[in-house]
Amino acid sequence: MNIEKLRTRLIVSEGRTDYMYRCTGGEVTVGIGHAIQRPADALAFPWQVNGAAATREQILADYRAIAAAPLGLVATKYRPMTTCRMDSAQIDEVNAADIERFEDALRAQLPAWDTYPEPAQLALFDMAFNLGVSGLFRKFPKMIAAVRARDWATAAAQCHRNGIQDARNEETADLFRQADGFPVTPS
Repeated sequence: MNIEKLRTRLIVSEGRTDYMYRCTGGEVTVGIGHAIQRPADALAFPWQVNGAAATREQILADYRAIAAAPLGLVATKYRPMTTCRMDSAQIDEVNAADIERFEDALRAQLPAWDTYPEPAQLALFDMAFNLGVSGLFRKFPKMIAAVRARDWATAAAQCHRNGIQDARNEETADLFRQADGFPVTPS
């Protein structure tokens, strides 16, 4: 799978922020859709405030402010609620680790992963990144059955998610439809 193509798609759908915000699912998030599950997880990053290393108290204050903030705001509305910032190189590092982790998890659940056409991999990755790998498999059993059967047209028909933009759903379905036109490597 083309990692740069994937990263570009993630930036378009998830955005790229150097501060904590709440994603549409309500999780405290940073960078390119990286969920920060617990306050302790936020402490693991080298945050900065006005160019200096952020203190533990500053990081935790930001986390608490965002966790308590209203859900459903666009990411930019959360920026004034925070002081800590993540530098660009750190965002890229976190994203690279996320991509590797999600692809490994998909590969573990779908042993034929490496033989799927790239558009199908991109569609599955987008859904897994958005829903979590367990959420993808729990919420979309018909689509997963179609994927395992390499029935990309059915996968396209079954991939609609609630709570995201229609355009993103359509792009994901289009990727599955494109998979029909790509050569498939035998398993």
